[in-house]
Amino acid sequence: MEDAIMTSPPRFVRKQTVVSISPETAWKTWTTIDGVTSFFAPKANIDPNVGGPYELFFDLKAPRGFQGTEGCKVLGLDPLRNIGFEFIAPPQFPNVRRVHTRVDVSFEEVLKGGLVKVSLVHSGFVEGEEWDESFDFYSWSWDLVLGRFQHRFSAGPIDWNHPYWPSGIAARPQRKLRDHLSSQIPSHS
Repeated sequence: MEDAIMTSPPRFVRKQTVVSISPETAWKTWTTIDGVTSFFAPKANIDPNVGGPYELFFDLKAPRGFQGTEGCKVLGLDPLRNIGFEFIAPPQFPNVRRVHTRVDVSFEEVLKGGLVKVSLVHSGFVEGEEWDESFDFYSWSWDLVLGRFQHRFSAGPIDWNHPYWPSGIAARPQRKLRDHLSSQIPSHS
């Protein structure tokens, strides 16, 4: 009898929201620099073609390579219906940041004339404590992103000097300091 290898089922962050806009507007907001910078990140480099960049710059004061999702690309497109793109973790997750995950955003018109359901699935998470923390971080951060997406259409683009914070979204989850060695630990010499 062969030994069975037990693996955990794949994990996905799944989020969705409904916004009073047309599918065309939703699509342009997620697939253009002007659209993305109105709700997602203060700066972006996007070419909505498979293989084109899908780079978001969140921390413009950080060193190059640590500002956001540098190097990420568009993985798939079905115009007005779906965009898939690579994503990398923020620098506070250095081991997870080395691996590109995938985000798929789908648009479904639920009411003719301007009511769209936006569904987001973030996949590619593997096992490990830092991966678990990044999963929790993304569950939190996609709520923030979708809240800002809604706000963008009810009150206008995000002012990145004073970014909108949706009610009900708690402060950013803190990293555990498991790798920190205290200076209080005696050395064994």
